[in-house]
Order: sequence, then structure tokens, then C-alpha cells
Amino acid sequence: MNKASNERFNDLIKYIEDNLLEEISYKKCSQILGVNEYTMHRIFLFVTNYNLAEYIRKRRLSMSALDLIEGKERVIDIAIKYNYESSQAFSRAFKSMMGFLPSEINNNKKNIKFFSQYEIQNEDIEDEFNYHIEKNLEFNFYAISMKTKVRDCHNTAPLFWKENHKLLVGKSEYGLLMYDKTSNIGDATYYIASKEKFDSSKQINIDKSNYLVFEFKYLNSTELDKLVRKIYRTIIPDSGYELQDLPDIEEYLPNNNFKLYIPIK
Repeated sequence: MNKASNERFNDLIKYIEDNLLEEISYKKCSQILGVNEYTMHRIFLFVTNYNLAEYIRKRRLSMSALDLIEGKERVIDIAIKYNYESSQAFSRAFKSMMGFLPSEINNNKKNIKFFSQYEIQNEDIEDEFNYHIEKNLEFNFYAISMKTKVRDCHNTAPLFWKENHKLLVGKSEYGLLMYDKTSNIGDATYYIASKEKFDSSKQINIDKSNYLVFEFKYLNSTELDKLVRKIYRTIIPDSGYELQDLPDIEEYLPNNNFKLYIPIK
């Protein structure tokens, strides 16, 4: 199952690479993974740590830098080639990523921030996952929150827990990750939550849903991040379920036992 899922994700990356000069269809991307568009976007973000639109933008700008170095085409021609409406729009995007204008490429060849094609890394984590389905779960929490990025959460969340863990002594412990689907840079909100009220907390209710529930021993946030990415890449596309527009829920239990709830429909 993992091999087939990896192949589909590699096919998705190849489709993007083959069409950097063309219009990239999100519908086609979804068909390659065999899921709906919402699920495809969520899988792509959690696997690569990049929003799909941001990934495509960075790849196009990186390849345009190589064309600029070659010097055979005008800036306007390269802009149109990579689907920009004008040289001005291209120049703004290029400077935002690279820190200099396309016209300044010859003086900045060593300063190019090249964004490489995504490649699936060999991960020294389990291939078998202990999970089951729980139906019609409804969560009512009290929580505090912080702003973060999806790609940074495995670094920022542990610090947030360290600063606030004392507030939950003797109470149930949960973590929630909500991300902004309109953001091109993976804006997210992470919540420390409990079923019991605690200082500075505000009530947050999660609509009733079905969940894939994964159970394992919690090691650390970095290993959890790797595990979640692998689940999204290998389990979700083959599960036959679509993802629900609700947050993933982490439940921290005694003796380092851990549950991850991924909402499905």
C-alpha cells in the first residue's frame, strides 16, 4: 500500500513538473491521488509542508532564474512563459522570493534561492499503523492558542506546551491544529486544549464527525511530524475516505500513549 501511494504522489509531482509552463489543473492533481480537491490540498500541505499554490510558484520562479542566467530570452518572454500576466507581476514575485530583480540576475548568480523539486525521503519509521474508525464523535474543549505555520508546528508547539503545561496539571490534554486554507504560506493556529476548563482558556467546539484514530507511543514532536506526513501520504489516499474540514486532534495519554484523530467523511 505504501509503495502504491508513494508512486501516486510521485506521479503528482511529475505532473506539476511537466506542466510548469502550462496551466496546472487542481482537478487533475486530485485525480492523480484519487481523492477530492480538498483532500488533495490537505495531503499536499501535510506531506511537503507547502501549500500547493506556493509550491508551484516557487518551482516556476526557480526555473525562471535558470532561464534568466542563460540570457537567451527577455524578461517579459520569461514572465509569460511561466504564466505571469506581466513583467511587473513577475518581477515583484521574483524579488519577493530571491531578494533582487530579474534584471539584476548577473550580479546575483550566487544569491539565487533555488527551490528544488520535492522528493520522498526514506523515513526510518514504521510502515504498519494501528488505527480504527470512530463515528459521530463530538469534541467540546477549553483551549488557548497560538499562531504558527504548518511547517513550523513541530518546533513551535513543544515550546507552547512547555510554557503552558502547568495549566493542565490533573486535566485531560489535547492538541489541535487548524490551518488557513486561503493562505499560500501555510498559516495555522495550534491549540492546547482540555475537556476541563483552565486558566485563560476559551471554549471551542468541534462539530460531530467520523475519525480515523491512530494509536502509538509518543516520542517527540519531530517524530510525530514525520509520522503524520507519512500517514497523509500513504494511508489517507488508500483509505477510501475524504478528509473533513475540521482540525486534526492529538490526545496525550499517560505513559506516553498517544492518539491522533483525523476527521473523515
